[in-house]
Amino acid sequence: MARISAGSSIAEAAYGLAARAARELLTQGTASALEGGFDYPTLNTLLLAETRASSG
Repeated sequence: MARISAGSSIAEAAYGLAARAARELLTQGTASALEGGFDYPTLNTLLLAETRASSG
């Protein structure tokens, strides 16, 4: 199995999205920058699946 690395780019992208969404919310009162993300049930399912996979 080959090792892959994204370095810090995934975290940088997440912080960039949070900054854009906060700026939009504060200046325009909207949150369209957040469209396209996972809904809560999907994210919860993915996180639970990963927790179960790594613990057992």
